[in-house]
Amino acid sequence: MNEDKEMDLPKIKDKFDTGSAEHIVIIGYPENADFLPELISWSCFPNDPVCWVTYPYISSLRNEILAPAMADFLDFHAAAEQYDMIFTAFDHFINERGESFRELIKEYLQNDKAKELLSGPKYSIGQLK
Repeated sequence: MNEDKEMDLPKIKDKFDTGSAEHIVIIGYPENADFLPELISWSCFPNDPVCWVTYPYISSLRNEILAPAMADFLDFHAAAEQYDMIFTAFDHFINERGESFRELIKEYLQNDKAKELLSGPKYSIGQLK
């Protein structure tokens, strides 16, 4: 995405900013591709109103579209040692899509800890260390 298009899309300000979330979702893929890791983050908080907008959209994306964004999300949160976010993504998106999705994500991962986590068993938020 070029910088001009990026400027046109709003930034989600907080968990109540459903208008901005709806705008980004309505734009659709591939125009909102740079925003997918952020939309994944917002989709990890089921009690937040923004999640009600982002979760169905992220869940509807094909594996080939979601995998690079999920890898960016996992790389970022692994580097920040935010394992609760990673395990929430496992619960909400990764485990249910199966092994082929996990393998596809691995192709895009850069962070060694994220690779290690994705190579392990099906994690869940209840397994935080």
